[in-house]
Order: sequence, then C-alpha cells, then structure tokens
Amino acid sequence: MEQPVRPGQWKKMQSVCADSAIPIALDEELIGVHDTTLRRNMMHVIQPAYVILKPSLIGGLVEANHWIDLAEEVGAQWWATSALESNIGLNAIAQWAADATLEAPDPIPQGLGTGSLFTDNVPSPLVVENGTLRMETSNTAGDPAPLHWDLSSILS
Repeated sequence: MEQPVRPGQWKKMQSVCADSAIPIALDEELIGVHDTTLRRNMMHVIQPAYVILKPSLIGGLVEANHWIDLAEEVGAQWWATSALESNIGLNAIAQWAADATLEAPDPIPQGLGTGSLFTDNVPSPLVVENGTLRMETSNTAGDPAPLHWDLSSILS
C-alpha cells in the first residue's frame, strides 16, 4: 500500500509500517526532502517495506539513486514509477530503472507507462503492451526499422 498516512507524520507512519499485515511504501513522503541526514533519519524511523521513486518529483535520477541507497540501508525495496512524464521523460526513467534494476539484489517489476495518458505527446517507438514497456524495433511487416522519435513538434 502506498503512503496511507499524509507526509510528515513519521511516528504514525512507523506504527502503520510495523503493524500492517501488508507491506507499506513511502511515496509522497519523499517529495521535497533533500537533506541527506533528514532522509536517513526518516527512513530509519519509519522503516518502510518500499519506497516509490518518481524521479521528476524527488529531484531527478541522481536523487532517486540516493533514495535507493537509503532504502537498502533499512532493508526496504524500491519501485520506480513515472509521474505524468511525456514519452521523452518516460524513456529516460525506463532506461535508468533498467540499469538500476540490474544492480538490485532482488529486482521487482517497475511501474512505468504514463506517456499514453497524453493526447498531444511526442510520437515515439515506446509501446506499452501486456503490462510491459518496450521499444518498437520493427514495423508491422516485421522488417527492421530504425528507432524513430518525431521531435518536430517541439523543435520547430
């Protein structure tokens, strides 16, 4: 369960995490917390089972890596997800998550796929199919096709 208590209530969240029959994840709690000591203290007090990493809301990919390190300190797992990024942002998070997941001791599926929510998105080879995000590498005839991003709408 993601963030069942509003941010800033560490003791209450600690109690929920300790007493819950289901794993509890921090989500909104991570937003706006940039001081490393404060982050570490929060993670050690709350002891969540998971942290939900939305890079665009927590300061970027480098900051997400810092949260992963802190999660590992307290035995928590992490889960990357997008937060209404366009296809360009979704692609960046997907590449980062793939690299980070390869280094994870116990990798889990990630939650990416918000690009399709936009009606005026940058056309890309990203495809969400059967719960999996992938890059389309061939056309419908099965012939190899180069990866194609149509950036004309943002570059003109």
